[in-house]
Amino acid sequence: MAPRFLIDENLSPQLAGHLRHYLGFDAVHVNEVGVRGASDADLLVHAITEHRVVVTNNGQDFRKLGRLSPKHPGLAVLLCANGRREQIELGTILANAIDAEIRQGTPPNGRLFEIDADGVVRDYPLP
Repeated sequence: MAPRFLIDENLSPQLAGHLRHYLGFDAVHVNEVGVRGASDADLLVHAITEHRVVVTNNGQDFRKLGRLSPKHPGLAVLLCANGRREQIELGTILANAIDAEIRQGTPPNGRLFEIDADGVVRDYPLP
């Protein structure tokens, strides 16, 4: 089963479009699903309900929330993505890495994935 993604409002809506149209992922931006402006906690609840990995550059807040909600479907953080082009490039690498983990039998649930500016992906269990 392929991952499903919810792109946070601090990232470009074009990232969701790219993941969806060019890579075939089920990806939506908060603007598309009526949760723009929602608190991070409410966004995580929405992601849990919809079984979507949250993709954000707000690692600080979502790490805390992830520890409080260990059954979350996964958190993906772009550590250093300045601008739409870099968000799309790094977001693509990150989405493919999460998809590869799932294909190998390791679900993203309860895990934090991070990608740095060099495109290196790391993942950690939360808490």
